[in-house]
Amino acid sequence: MSDSLGTLPAALVSEGILAQVGDKIILRSELESEVRNTLNQESTAPNSDESQVRCMVFEQMILGKMLQLQAELDSLEISSEEIENQLDRRIRYFAGMLGGQEKIEEFYGKTMPEIREEFKPQIKDMLLSQKMRDKITSDEQITPAEVKAYFEKIPTDSLPLVPAEVELGQLVIKPKPGPENRSLAIEKIQALRERILKGESFATLAILYSQDPGSAREGGQLGFFGRGDMVPEFEAVAFRLKPGEISPVVKSSFGYHIIQLIARRGERINCRHLLIKPSIGSLEQTQARQLLDSVRSLLVNGQINFTDAVRKYSDDPETKAFGGMLPPPQGAGMRWPIDQLTPDLYFAIEKMVEGSYSDVQPYTAAGGETGYRLVLLSKRTSPHRTSLELDYEKIQETALQIKRLDRLNRWIEQKSREIYVRLTDMAPDCPTVKRWNFDAE
Repeated sequence: MSDSLGTLPAALVSEGILAQVGDKIILRSELESEVRNTLNQESTAPNSDESQVRCMVFEQMILGKMLQLQAELDSLEISSEEIENQLDRRIRYFAGMLGGQEKIEEFYGKTMPEIREEFKPQIKDMLLSQKMRDKITSDEQITPAEVKAYFEKIPTDSLPLVPAEVELGQLVIKPKPGPENRSLAIEKIQALRERILKGESFATLAILYSQDPGSAREGGQLGFFGRGDMVPEFEAVAFRLKPGEISPVVKSSFGYHIIQLIARRGERINCRHLLIKPSIGSLEQTQARQLLDSVRSLLVNGQINFTDAVRKYSDDPETKAFGGMLPPPQGAGMRWPIDQLTPDLYFAIEKMVEGSYSDVQPYTAAGGETGYRLVLLSKRTSPHRTSLELDYEKIQETALQIKRLDRLNRWIEQKSREIYVRLTDMAPDCPTVKRWNFDAE
């Protein structure tokens, strides 16, 4: 191998270093943490052999470091917006699993700003590896003839059974605060700003009154962040403040803020803020439901199609990007196995036929916002053995991934002779790793 950095110092090995990839290292603590996370995931088979999982994760970590090194050599970049979007998706996912952002904070024993700051480097490395992987494999395509040939090589008795599946869409309308409640919120936050200007503690008032649970318990502190980390309206004011200065009232999509700059480190700042949200009354709830009832009537009567209705009315950015269709958490295509549906979705579509719409129902988003939604049952399939006719997209995706994996393996084989990779004597004994002929102490 070229670019050797030499034998790892004994002092470093004693710290638990398992492998060195170029100028990057893999620690035993990092591997064990990833192994625990993998074993705890629902997608991991309950009887998974821990040593096999450890080898799989170790191989992935080495590959990740190799991809990051090559990405740096190729000058690939990850924007702060990409990092924040990925963080937002993960937080929404875990908030949905655990029951809200407060539960995430309890789980990690940290505030949300601290959690975000801690995970940013990991997210950046992951995105960088993925971008490099895509660069290596993205030009691999697959023809219908190749898909058919791949499928025909699978023994009939090995074809998996596919459970009943559905393709779903949703249109969400969230109640908007009326002018009276907006005025009350503005009056409240202006009064709090006056109290701060007269000498009361910003931190104490944030703890008592701020409606941002993630920062309120920390006296409103958000931790250090850079441009692109917060909503534009907030940043436009925050980055112009001087240390200790109190902002005027700032309106954003979250509500009304007062901001105080605590410190500045180059292009990153630490602020505290106090958030007041306009309340939603029963009138606004009723108006939102009535609007969605009206939209449903237009859909049922064929006066508007679903995609246009979503574009015009929906308040759910996640599904709006897919024309209202609801992507499953994992897997190719848009089909949901029936057993993966949440209870509210299952009972909403249980007696529906393809192309029909559910009644309007209350809805709570992963972030805790409430509103109303209707569900479209686009398609439904019965349990069946995998076939080209019914499952072409899944078979095509699997065949393409195998082809791309082969390309990636060829890249690893080549790069293992160019990128310095050394395993210490503490590294797990994994044939899947040693097949690449990495150096071992």
